Amino acid sequence: MKLQTTFFLLLLAVFSCNDRNEVSRVCEIENPLEELVFLKEAKNNIDRIDCAGKSSIIQYTYNSETVFLVNICNQIADGQTSVYNCSGEVVCTFGGITGLNTCPDFDTLKTDEIILYGN
Repeated sequence: MKLQTTFFLLLLAVFSCNDRNEVSRVCEIENPLEELVFLKEAKNNIDRIDCAGKSSIIQYTYNSETVFLVNICNQIADGQTSVYNCSGEVVCTFGGITGLNTCPDFDTLKTDEIILYGN
């Protein structure tokens, strides 16, 4: 009986271990900057624009979904920062001359910040 219990515990330990080398996947892909067209285009725009300010693409969790904050250039007077979901749909918009903010709770609810690209 001890041998069966030991064997069972050994099997349980082997099959319950996580693969530590597993690549983190988001939006069912491995590299959002290269595989999500809208993020790839945003990165290319950041690289093309001569911006004296900061530009960034940051991944967050917001309302239990993965989102991407895209700020092309914070020095543009009427520039807007947008937050996209994995499908490339705009979830939130911030900024511009009018001070638009379609997600007033974004700063308090966003978690799991990962800077994907920026200067």
